Amino acid sequence: MATIATTPPSTAVPSGTPTSTRRRRFHYSDNVYFLDGHVVIGILLLLLYLIVAVSLDAAGYVGNMTLLVWTTLGAFVLGLLMSFSRFDGFFALSHSLFTGLAWILFLMTNIVSSDEIAPFISNGIPPLQAKAYFVLLQWLNWVESAVNQTANADNYVFIFEIAFLIWWLTFLGVWAVFRYGYTWRAIVPAGVVLVINTYYAPESVLAFLVVFSLVALVLLVRTNLAERQLRWREQHIYFSPDITLDFMRNALIYSVIVLAIAW
Repeated sequence: MATIATTPPSTAVPSGTPTSTRRRRFHYSDNVYFLDGHVVIGILLLLLYLIVAVSLDAAGYVGNMTLLVWTTLGAFVLGLLMSFSRFDGFFALSHSLFTGLAWILFLMTNIVSSDEIAPFISNGIPPLQAKAYFVLLQWLNWVESAVNQTANADNYVFIFEIAFLIWWLTFLGVWAVFRYGYTWRAIVPAGVVLVINTYYAPESVLAFLVVFSLVALVLLVRTNLAERQLRWREQHIYFSPDITLDFMRNALIYSVIVLAIAW
């Protein structure tokens, strides 16, 4: 078992040492909250949101919902890059808004059939651009129907809205955990979406909720340990590097027991 002991005081830097040698070089990891477990926390976060995306696809609302997986991957990568960057929250959110819209629109062009863009092609518009125009036209038709209070059962708009929801869930969750250390802000919104999907889904997706709970519990343990490691470093308390393996093993066992009892 890992041991904890107080480290001896560090040796002071001689006063004659130049300032350039005493100044620590900048690292992008300085912009994130946690100092330990970046890889494990990132993998658990990615699994968390992929579970939500795959559950929405497996629910059977409409077809072509597989693009939610690629939406999640794009939002995760952007959220990770923004968290480690020097940019502030306003730029990160603004960048995410426009990048998310462009990424989702690009993904949706892959589900538009050739027959649907035939009028655009006949006018000399390139296929990819024609597909983007078609998706935007469907969105405008939906807005017009909403203003006129008429029904519109367009699947493209439904997929676009769900993809936009998944984008923001993933991006804000990754940003909250890595930049500020707020794990609950990543788990609770995604969990609410998954619970609602489990209740209303035409197909059974209960298994996704169970796996989500398991990953969420392990993620909470890992971020809590990273928080403790941060405090131990501030207080100059030594901890063994293999403490992470002990905590993760015990967290997995404990989570399985809790879910088995709840089941």
